Parts: sequence; structure tokens; C-alpha cells
Amino acid sequence: MKRRLTLEELALWEHVTAAIAPRRKRAAAKPVASPVAAKAGLVPTAKRKTVAVKTDPKIEPKTGFAPAPDPFAAPRLDGKRAQQFLKGQIEIDGRIDLHGLTLDLAHKALAGFLMQARCRGHRMVLVVTGKGAGPKGGNAGALKRLVPMWLSGPPFETLLAGLATAQPRHGGEGALYLYLRRKRAQPV
Repeated sequence: MKRRLTLEELALWEHVTAAIAPRRKRAAAKPVASPVAAKAGLVPTAKRKTVAVKTDPKIEPKTGFAPAPDPFAAPRLDGKRAQQFLKGQIEIDGRIDLHGLTLDLAHKALAGFLMQARCRGHRMVLVVTGKGAGPKGGNAGALKRLVPMWLSGPPFETLLAGLATAQPRHGGEGALYLYLRRKRAQPV
């Protein structure tokens, strides 16, 4: 029995295949009705009536999902603070290393870490994902690709003001700087 792909896997597949173009166009083949389909009363796709459906311009018609936001878009910070953030000049309040964790465990650990960091009032945190699969393999390469995708979706999107690749002294391409939004006081 085949399992269904998760939303994350579908989004990753769409991201990977978006830039792929077919090698050549094939001539459209005429549908052939099989004896089994004829008995079942199925109509070949060429003879079916099509119904026009209004589409939302924000949703890609190919997948039915809204396009994934770019996690590395410009940080929502003031000019000087944004430059300090991108250069890694802001003091790091907390860090988490996701090496050696399964994808499910890494997602849960990241969620818990970010919730605790925000509750503690931390603004700048470092997430170490690893640079890629080493000689022994592992999830480092998958984490490097998936963590930014996770951070652009719920529940993380409301916590972050910025996301950037770390400077070499903090792990380079194998780590991410996260700038957390300020925790707002709740009205009484």
C-alpha cells in the first residue's frame, strides 16, 4: 500500500520540479477505450466535458497549494539592525544543534526550542543543521533543506522576524541565524 505524501514533501517536490522543463513535446495520443472501461461506463478524457473553474491567483493551479514563501526573504528589521543580523554581529542568546536527529524529532526539538527561547525573551538564536550528508550519510542534508521550509510555515512563521545563513565562524552554510519577534504584552 502506498502512503500519501505530507504537505512538506509535496511542497519540496514542487520546489524541486518547478524549474524542470520537458525534454521534448510528445504528440497527443488518442485515448483508447479499453473493454473494461467500456463495461464500467467510463468515458475517455478527450470526450469528457470540462467545466471552467475560477482560480485564486494566489494559488498555483498545478498543485492547489499557495506557493511557499521564501524563508530567506529580507528580514523584517530596521536598516542597521538588519545589517548587523545578516553579518552575525548580534549576540547569540541561544543555540540548538539538530545533528543526529530524525526529521520528526528535529522538527519537535526545533519547535520546543523556539517556544522556550521566545518565552525567555531571546531575540537571536542559532540553529545548526549541518552542511550535508557526510561519509556515513544521515539527515544533515535533509535538515539543511527542510529547516528553512519548516520555518516559513506554521507554527514558526509567527515567531520569526528574520532568517539568514550563518557566518563561517558560527557554522556557515550548516547553520542558520533566527531573529525572533519581540514578545508582545497581552492586554488585560
